[in-house]
Amino acid sequence: MPVDLAPPPPRLSTLDSLFLDFDGTLVELADSPEAVHVSRALADRLDALAAHMPGRLAIVSGRSIAQLDALFGPQAEHLTLAGSHGAERRSPENGHSQPETPDHLATATQEMRAVAEANDLYFETKSFGAGLHYRRNPDAEQLALREAAAIAERHGLTLQPGKMMVEVRLPGDKGQAIETLMETPAMRGTVPIFFGDDVTDEDGFVAAAALGGAGVLVGPMRATAARYRLPDVAAVHEWLAQALENAE
Repeated sequence: MPVDLAPPPPRLSTLDSLFLDFDGTLVELADSPEAVHVSRALADRLDALAAHMPGRLAIVSGRSIAQLDALFGPQAEHLTLAGSHGAERRSPENGHSQPETPDHLATATQEMRAVAEANDLYFETKSFGAGLHYRRNPDAEQLALREAAAIAERHGLTLQPGKMMVEVRLPGDKGQAIETLMETPAMRGTVPIFFGDDVTDEDGFVAAAALGGAGVLVGPMRATAARYRLPDVAAVHEWLAQALENAE
């Protein structure tokens, strides 16, 4: 077991930019993506932080921006969002940027749906990808990984394993999303701090460190590029509350 990491100091300065993963970091993981709920307290806290550090708070998620909008409601318009692992971005200052959707993505999505229906897997469609969740059928893990890998290779897409799921999607990762956002006027020259829980967040930890910042692993200790760790989602909420109180 790697040596455990200390928690991050609960403060934010005018020289910091804050990046937050969503599932497993801001909200608990659920049996299906639709079962997740954003509490009013969390939405209000992020709203307050975004107002205190304008342009320097971003949610970086594997979910699409449309999904995040549905979860946060009107308050999502106040946040910078990098959805679909960074394939699309939106901020109050710069609007919505997204790639064209290639025809082969629709074909891959249909093939992923067929695998899900034939093997008792939960199918998730995304703006720029599709996922197979096997949390309710863990014995199907290897099948899901094998079928998704074949679909990704067949259509030139990225294979992205995650916690009890696997997806195929357009290329891009959370590290690239952070690097791109750090070039915006509000974030340029600041220090990035990225909170995430999954292996899909490791690219973000590496990018944050390379830019002079740090990653914060949420959940059990494992091999990671993060510098700090918090034990669970509740600890993240407490850190955000303290950081807001201590913010410069």
